[in-house]
Amino acid sequence: MNIRLWLAGGTLAIAIIAAVGFFSSTDRSVAIADEPSAAAASLKPGNGFMNQSPVPAPNREIAPGGRAPVDDDTLLLAYPDDPDTVNPITANDTVSEALMREVYESLAEREYSNPDVFKPMLAESWEYDAANREYTIHLRKGVKWQPITLPSGKELPPTEVTARDVKFTFDVILNKYIEDASQRSYYEDHDAADKEHPYKIKVSLVPGDKYAVKIKWLKPYFQADEFTLGVAIIPRHVFSVDRNGDRISLDVSSEEFAKGFNHHWCNQQMCGTGPLIFKQWKKNERVVLERNPNYWGAPFYFSKLVYRCISNPNTSLQEMLQNRLDWSAISEKDLYFQSLDNPNVVAGKVKPVAYDYPAYRYIGYNEKREFFKDKRVRWAMSHAVPVDEIIQTIYHGLATRISGPFLPGSPSNDPALKPIDFDLDKARALLDEAGWKVPEGESIRKKTIDGSPVDAAFQLLIIADSPSFESIATIFKDNCRRIGVRVEIMPAKWSLMLDKMNKKDFDAVILGWAMAWKDDPYQIWDSSQAEVPNSSNSIGYQNTEADKIIADLRVTMDPAKQTDLYRRFDRIIYDDQPYTFLFEDKATAGYDARLKNVNFYKIRPCIDIREWYSTKPRMLGE
Repeated sequence: MNIRLWLAGGTLAIAIIAAVGFFSSTDRSVAIADEPSAAAASLKPGNGFMNQSPVPAPNREIAPGGRAPVDDDTLLLAYPDDPDTVNPITANDTVSEALMREVYESLAEREYSNPDVFKPMLAESWEYDAANREYTIHLRKGVKWQPITLPSGKELPPTEVTARDVKFTFDVILNKYIEDASQRSYYEDHDAADKEHPYKIKVSLVPGDKYAVKIKWLKPYFQADEFTLGVAIIPRHVFSVDRNGDRISLDVSSEEFAKGFNHHWCNQQMCGTGPLIFKQWKKNERVVLERNPNYWGAPFYFSKLVYRCISNPNTSLQEMLQNRLDWSAISEKDLYFQSLDNPNVVAGKVKPVAYDYPAYRYIGYNEKREFFKDKRVRWAMSHAVPVDEIIQTIYHGLATRISGPFLPGSPSNDPALKPIDFDLDKARALLDEAGWKVPEGESIRKKTIDGSPVDAAFQLLIIADSPSFESIATIFKDNCRRIGVRVEIMPAKWSLMLDKMNKKDFDAVILGWAMAWKDDPYQIWDSSQAEVPNSSNSIGYQNTEADKIIADLRVTMDPAKQTDLYRRFDRIIYDDQPYTFLFEDKATAGYDARLKNVNFYKIRPCIDIREWYSTKPRMLGE
């Protein structure tokens, strides 16, 4: 659905993923090399199609990779750090996304071989009334929520998915007290006449049909298909009750309900409809999922999926090279090239891969901090980063420079904008011009603010256990020292980093965004999100001209006009330099040669474990 905070440089071993909201069909990337089926191809979004026939029932005997599921074969993956939550609504990073991906499902998801086309998931079919901007969704009958046990010990048995679950999901998202600001932002209408309902959608049940729901967009929105069909649906009977099974509140829009939901007991468990069932989450050790025997669709090939918690990227790599993991991202390019000479790689027991991944890395500056309020300072910081040197020395050339928030070659990117050059003299001149000058006999710049001298200094937040980020930070720190700016590097675990980002409690940060198939800049860049806790605009960026372009883009349906607006927006961001935009780098990984049908696709996570099968079973603990 939306962009995600990317644990770039981390050790997430399911792909090289991590960056915003929950996964939707946009985020899901599946390894299907053939053309979409005729049924799926008829479901192109936004065409005002009516009376669409349901697609044929899936083959429940054959896994997506074309093989029958096996009785006993464990797929072993890894993740770097425990997320705060695995709640599909409030989770805001791709570590949690990876853990939830095979448990929770959306109404529809993008075809992996053709991402412009949606295929049905929980929705069996739907109609779109273009004149009224209204979707009528028809759910599959007989789909069951997986069983789950309350903390009190009471078991909630499998319960059928109905339209009430869909409406409940959207009601939760639109509750202003729920900690899902990044996802809710896509539905907000700041010009709404009804201040009690400041949103662009209304969701209603269909009398007499518990499998149908209507979703009406009150205003045009260029990603209406995505944010109607691509939302992960959650179980009403689970998330509406407390630890004892009692209703949290009768009013889903209330602050009382939000308090119970934000800290819900199921945030540490999962209850979905997908091909896998949650079995265990032992913090700092593992997450265990098992095949769902009652899954409505094509079964998962492996009988069990175990994620091991491995914080150190070198440890994760070594486990994979010794065939003790089936797949591991290799975030450090030094380690990737070293692994090519490993005996198991040379013998063909382990397969190394490098592939495109839709994401970019950046240094972001909190504009609420005095030092970063002036864009001349931010430009100076960008001039102080030798990006080309970093690409060659740290990433061994497996990266491409970027100039802004849209990937090179995309229609949104303005090709006339060139990456900022490394020039410490320009940086010094800009800092002087901004009033940050080096006092005689000193080495650190100062500026008098409100009658008191303030040092040119800041803390740089980076993810712990990432040698590449530490190297970038060290190079940046050294160059900042040379221009009279003091930098303190602050490593943090992923959960702490997310907490600081959500609270906007940082000076500067090195991170990445994993991009959606089609991006709405509102999530990260709109001024309305600058003061909102848990929003993706963690740096507090505000620009009224950019806001106007974002607003126009969101109601523009013509692709050529969209491109013009995207590029105008790109130029504004370039001029403001709220980030130092670094590069997009290839994802590198390795996998056990027992795995077959491992392919790579355009939309993240660029692999689909549902399509994998093996030539040799792995027993648990092997």
